[in-house]
Formats: sequence, C-alpha cells, structure tokens
Amino acid sequence: MKNPPSDENPHETRALARFAAVQAVEQARQAGLPLVQAIQQAAQQAWDGRFYAAATIEEWVYKYRRNKFGGLQNHPRSDRGKGRTLEPEALDALLKLRTEYPTLTLKALTDELARRGVTGLEGVSASTLRRRLLAAGLDRRSLRAGSALSGGPTKAFEVPLPNLLWMADCMYGPTIKPEGGPAQRTFLFALIDDCSRLIVHGQFYPHERLEGFLDTLRQAVSNRGIPDKIYTDNGAAFVSQHLAIVCANLGIRLLHCKPYHAWSKGKIEKWFQGCQSQFLPTLLFEPVRSIEELNLRLWKWVESDYNQREHSALSGESPARRFARLGTSLRLLERGAEVERLFLMRVPRRVRKDATFRLGSQSWEVAAHLRGQVVTVHFDPITLRRVEVWLGPKFVGLAVRCNKHRNAQIPSSNDYDHDAF
Repeated sequence: MKNPPSDENPHETRALARFAAVQAVEQARQAGLPLVQAIQQAAQQAWDGRFYAAATIEEWVYKYRRNKFGGLQNHPRSDRGKGRTLEPEALDALLKLRTEYPTLTLKALTDELARRGVTGLEGVSASTLRRRLLAAGLDRRSLRAGSALSGGPTKAFEVPLPNLLWMADCMYGPTIKPEGGPAQRTFLFALIDDCSRLIVHGQFYPHERLEGFLDTLRQAVSNRGIPDKIYTDNGAAFVSQHLAIVCANLGIRLLHCKPYHAWSKGKIEKWFQGCQSQFLPTLLFEPVRSIEELNLRLWKWVESDYNQREHSALSGESPARRFARLGTSLRLLERGAEVERLFLMRVPRRVRKDATFRLGSQSWEVAAHLRGQVVTVHFDPITLRRVEVWLGPKFVGLAVRCNKHRNAQIPSSNDYDHDAF
C-alpha cells in the first residue's frame, strides 16, 4: 500500500487500513471460510504497510460490527494534556521544591514532600511526575542547560586583552597501552586565554588530581605570563585551599562557575571537542606507548596547528597572532622569581625517632634535631625534585631520600649501637 499524501489525516488513513482488513475478513467469511481462518489469512497481509497480529484484526472486526466505521477510528482523549491523577496543590509544591533544590533526585523530592505532609502524590507514577517537570522546564536536562534557573541564556562575552581571563578544565584522555605493561588512563588539563583563544598550556597526566593542574598552571604562567583571573568549575582539582593560596601568591583571582553551568566556560569546552575530533583520532593511526610521547604529540599539534590556525570567532585571525598583537602589556613573572617554590604542595609530617618521615611512599631524612617535631613539608608532587622542610614560618633545609644501605655503612655513635654492626 502506498504512503498517503502529506496533507491527509494519518488517523483517518489508519482507520481506512483497518476497514480494508475487516472487509477482507468479511469477504473470506462469505466465501465459506471460518472466522478464525479468515482472520489468520488477513494477518498474513500488510495493511497500511504493516503486518498486524490475528488478535488485533479480530478486535477490529468486533469493533466494526458494533460501531461500523466509527469504531475503527482513534478518538483523542477528552482530558488530553491534563493531569489525571496529580492534584494542582501537589504539583505546585513539587515545582517549588524542585526550583529550590535543583540537584535533588525526583525520589528525594517526593520523599521530602511526604515528610512535609503534602498529599496528592500517592500512587502517581514517576513518569507522570517527570512529564510535569518537563512541561515546567524543570527537568534535569533543562536544569543542566541553565534555562530554568538562570533567567535565560547568558550573553556572549569576550575580554578585550590577553591574560585578563583564562578558562581551565579537565577531560578524559585516551587509554595508553604500554608494551608489556598495564593499560594507563590519562586526563588532560588545559588553560585557554579568553581573548585570543590561545591554549596557554595543556598536558596529559595519569590522574585527575590537584598536582596535575598545578603543574599545568606553573608552565602556563612561566611561558605566557600571569592572568588576572582563572575561571573553572567545582571539580576536586580546582577547589582546594592550596590552589587558592598559589593563585593569591601570584595575584590571580580564582573564580568558580555555578553547578550545572558548564556552558558558561564554553570556550574551553569547545576546544576539548576540537581536541577529541581532530587530535585524538590521529592516535589511532600512530598509537603512543607513554604519557611522555602523548604530551609531545599534543604540544606539537597545539603549537603548530591549533594556535596557528585561523579561528572563526577571531575574524579569521589565529590565536597566536591575536595574542602577540594585543599582548603588549602582559604581567610577567619577576626576574629571578622562584616560581617552583610558589607551586610546592604543603603537608604536615611528624618526624620519627630515626629522623625520617614518609612522603610519596618513600622515607625522607632530615636533620636529627627535628626528631619528634611536626614539620611542614613543601614539595613538587610531580617530580619530587625539591622537598623543603619548614618548622613554623622558618625554612630549615631540604629533605633527602633515605638510603638505608648507606646508613648501615656509616653508623653514628649518636644514633646506633656500635655492637650491632
């Protein structure tokens, strides 16, 4: 059967197809076939381009016998679009509570309304409640898009000069499969300049932790200057007190977007999409076997491709060119500034009786007079190149990795019993 023209009523078209099936059954009955065989014969044919079960066609036969052609037509419900079981007062209470607590699940909301004594939700299915939230623009997808709580879309913005605002984020990277070793997950931290769209630095790490972002930020400010503001989300790597202290020492204002407002930092999100669609597919043809190799490939792509490519949002100008043209008065690090010390992580440790403490699954030695003292250890979490020991506000020296074999060969009368050697 041919498809009906687009201007025909599809409900009438379906009714006509049912009528044709019923007429086929009636004609078979007139030819002497029993009703069961006539229905089964009709079920082997397509009606309106579809095959129907014998039970369905039998139902059409009896509907036609009772109400003629009208019995084969679909009539819309008189209460279509209206809530059939949800009382208006209960619906208003649900919508109000969802507005106040947008992150709560539907079950948590209904449980709280029941605790408050709100009636009218008993026996109402979850699908019905979700439809009501959807109609009010308070479903989870609308809330994530920001349409229900932010009063409409945010205006597009762009700061006038480089380094006035950087946006930061982290995304899941590819899984690396080293030869002869276990698979390694990766995470990409990146910072983008809002004015020029320049990637000031991006790097893959084996963990989505604070130390990864600190390392990314350290390299960014060393190579591109110090931004006035950094805008990011509320991920665990971005909300630590230590990061706030690092930014304060550098004179950077650290800003966090509201929950479910990822669209407000759309420039870095858009770059991540480009990275996923343009850079990551190249790894399928030339796989990498280590994070070091992965980062070398990333930096080459960023510096020679993305940063040099004309950007549609920059009137055809490339990020590198705009950054260079407008970045004439960047705030740079002071000459001789010990940048690494500003980024060192800080943890308290109690020095044991053997003048050591544990850090990074290793033992570290300090001066003997610090035994029993609680010291603050400042260290580079990525390489552990520099491990500083502070007693209160005073720097007392650098810790060194404990070498037990060396210590066994040069015992001290103050620390060991000579008879033990």
